Amino acid sequence: MTYKDLAGRLGVAEGTVRNRLTRLLESRTLRLAPIVDQAKLGFRFNAWLGVRCRPGTSRSVARALAKYHAVRYSGATTGTYDVICEAIFRTQAEMLAFLEDDVASIDGIAATDSSVVLEIAKLGYEWELDERAESVLGDADEPNE
Repeated sequence: MTYKDLAGRLGVAEGTVRNRLTRLLESRTLRLAPIVDQAKLGFRFNAWLGVRCRPGTSRSVARALAKYHAVRYSGATTGTYDVICEAIFRTQAEMLAFLEDDVASIDGIAATDSSVVLEIAKLGYEWELDERAESVLGDADEPNE
């Protein structure tokens, strides 16, 4: 969408849109990135890994998992698992090697549970701000900078 189109949709000046977007990008509040359809590239196995860690190791385990190319998401969590990890693979053999070789080599892991996604009902990255978030980003009616 062009600055002009976005400004018209928001009811503000084009300069306001340009300045606000520049600030959001410079502060890394907003990042623009391509969204790749993994299946079209042959990555058909999407797996979630629940990891139980030895006490005090969940953050280091999450960071260690994050270093692997196959891993799209890795985070320390609360609940049943100490770390949740999402990874994508082209083949079952790749997934098996990841579980047996890579995951097994990470210090701090006590146990894992893996689940293969059979069908994705929604894969989206859009997220809309509500009024509370708008106050953090600034007023839409502020003058051009």
